[in-house]
Formats: sequence, structure tokens, C-alpha cells
Amino acid sequence: MNFDYVYKFHKVTDNSKNALLNRKIWLSTQESLNDPFEGITKTIYPSDREAFIIKCVNYMTEMLCDEESLEKSHAKNIVLQRYIENPEAFLEIVLEQAHKEHRSAIEHTRNLGIYSTSADIPNDERSHVANMIMWSLYADGFKGFCIKYNAKELYRSLRELNSEDKFSYAKVNYVTKPHEVDLFSLVHKGNIEHLKALQCKHEQWGHECECRILCTSTGLKEISQNSIEAIYFGDKISSQNEIDLIEIMQQSFPNTPVFRVKLDDQSYGIKVGKKM
Repeated sequence: MNFDYVYKFHKVTDNSKNALLNRKIWLSTQESLNDPFEGITKTIYPSDREAFIIKCVNYMTEMLCDEESLEKSHAKNIVLQRYIENPEAFLEIVLEQAHKEHRSAIEHTRNLGIYSTSADIPNDERSHVANMIMWSLYADGFKGFCIKYNAKELYRSLRELNSEDKFSYAKVNYVTKPHEVDLFSLVHKGNIEHLKALQCKHEQWGHECECRILCTSTGLKEISQNSIEAIYFGDKISSQNEIDLIEIMQQSFPNTPVFRVKLDDQSYGIKVGKKM
């Protein structure tokens, strides 16, 4: 992973406490994330009929080459003959096949596990722990906690301790329009155009500086004891939740420092308190 540290902001719940106790993280489905435009794509294809026909012919040629291991020139001759025999039926069949591939790709992305973290803010010397918006939105208005991960160790341990799964990571790009996918781009297996949509969010989410860990399945995944660099409690955390989390950290991450994040009215910002 190309980051030194990534951060996860949490509410204090039974699930978040149990995951921490058992040294695990929860990877969510795409549909359970809070952005209603998550994974959205804009499908594009030629409006010009001649260009559309060429795309259809090339699409079916590539498909025949893949599925039947034909030479490209031979496959193209077969496809052209099918087009000549019944042009409209041919175009309709190709269009339906292309849409089918897109539906399959979309379904694949919906079944992936996603762990959303935040990287440090570019060109800002402060840690992402100082991000007031993240504390407010994801850590229950300073009543929750933030985990600071050693990014490389987190990623390494996920791959090593969950060998039945495959993992990847991606930095989210903040944009003003949806990711575009060519209708005829998915002829080859393994095309990742729809996966790229998971790297795009509207620029209004830019405060998150999000880095995502993707997995071939959802649910709880084991991490190493060295994955967590530090943990930070919001200044409004309840006494009982504070006690519970300290006990969990002492049991499962005994060498990890615990801090309290305070509101600093002098600087109109956040400051990190002493170790607890």
C-alpha cells in the first residue's frame, strides 16, 4: 500500500468493540455504504450508426476470438457474414450481449467487500485525526473513536491471515461527473472498468481523502496485532465506553498507545491529548 497510515472513524457499538477485541475489521457491501451514488457509471456508445456497426462487429470478433480461439481474420469474416445475413437482428443480439456483460460486471462489484479508510490530507502537516468533519460524521460527534493503522502492515496481514480471499486497494478520486464505461469495453474477461467506478466519488466527499481496501468477499477479516499504530478517543466518549475500549486494547493490542482527542477553542481545531 502506498500510504504510511490510514484511519478509520467509528461509533462505539457492540459490533465495533467485538471486532476490535477479536482483531478483525468488517468489510461492507457497496450497497451498505452511505453515498447513494456509490459505484454509479455512465454507459457510452456511438450515436453515429456507422460507428455503432463497427463497434458491434469488432465486439463480436473479439468475443469469438476469446471463446473459440479463432484467428482474428477468420473470426471477423464469420461476424461480417452474420451481419450481412440480417443486419438488424445482428445488432440487436450484440447490443443485448454487451448489456448482459455490463450487468454481470455490476453484480460482481456489488458482491465485493469494501473497507473505507482515510489517508492523511494532502499538503497538510496535520494527521487526519484532526479532521473535524470525519469525527462528526463517522465517530458519533466525538463520542466515538478513531483507529490509526500502519497501512502496509494492515494490508500485509489481511492478505496473509485471510488466504481464502484476494485483496486490493485504491485511492478514491473526487470528480464532478460519473465514471464512463464504453458499452463495448467488457468483451474481455477481467476487464475492470466497473471496478474503477469504486474509485470515484463526487468532489463534495473530498474531505474524506478515502483509501479503500477491496476484497473478494464481505464480512469480518482478521488483522495482525501490529496493524494498529494508535487509537484515539473522542473527547465526548462516555465513561463506560472509554473503560470498555481501554480493556479491549489492553487485551488485544497491549502495545498500542491510546490518546484522547480534544476540541481546542483557542485554535478552533483539534488537538491530541496525552496517552491514557
